[in-house]
Amino acid sequence: MRLAAWLLLLHLRVPSSTAATSNLVAFVSHTNKSKLQKRYTQTNINMSTPVSMDSPSAHRNKDPIWQVIQKEILTLLPKDQLTVMEIAAGCGVHCEHFASKMNEMNPNLKLKWYPTDPDPPSLQALQERISNLGNVKLKKSIQTLPLTLNEEGIMEDETSKIIHQHSESEDPIHFMMCINMIHISPWTATLGVFHVASACLAKDGVLMTYGPYKENGTAVESNLRFDASLKSRNVEWGVRDIEKVIDVAESKGFSLKQKIEMPANNLCLIFQKKE
Repeated sequence: MRLAAWLLLLHLRVPSSTAATSNLVAFVSHTNKSKLQKRYTQTNINMSTPVSMDSPSAHRNKDPIWQVIQKEILTLLPKDQLTVMEIAAGCGVHCEHFASKMNEMNPNLKLKWYPTDPDPPSLQALQERISNLGNVKLKKSIQTLPLTLNEEGIMEDETSKIIHQHSESEDPIHFMMCINMIHISPWTATLGVFHVASACLAKDGVLMTYGPYKENGTAVESNLRFDASLKSRNVEWGVRDIEKVIDVAESKGFSLKQKIEMPANNLCLIFQKKE
């Protein structure tokens, strides 16, 4: 099946954001960068062709997630200057909404936003969405980056260089978000999220994850069905045990600040870097 058709089919079947569907392409068991390059060169995508992509589920959950960011996360972050990294940004619905809201709250905010994704069509759609922003200042504050994760972190050299330079400067990354990725990617991608967060987030920086989880080995019936459906497509996917995610976070120097129940049986987990 051609890549575009495969993505469209899964986008229609999986009840999650475009951020999640984009992960289906490249958050796989890559073992080295030559395989990553081969994966991309075999997709036969004409990157000069405009891509029209949207995510109804991202539009549905963007406001509830924004309420969490506004009320629970921004209070933990710097007020005048903020650098944000978004994992699996998909076609950019969340990036556009959250960055615009932050700019509305504080027009003088020095904002830098890195929406990332492993999937070239999603990145193109993301770039098109950002280019259509009416606010020139906001548009300039957003830089899209290709990003694929394994347990050791970022696989793309140039992206890794850009992101890791913040850990060695006076302009660290303050906030990382990962929406609807953990359950629809290999476990190694989750390890990669916390590896990057540990290396690049400022002291007291915040990592937020959003999606379905199991607790004590079980979940509501709809999430158990979703888990079975995911595993039937790829044995490396699945609704994760929240206890295992928290264990990884703690091993990387994070503490769980809050667990917030969200619509459609999802959770927002807010982690803060301890050192």
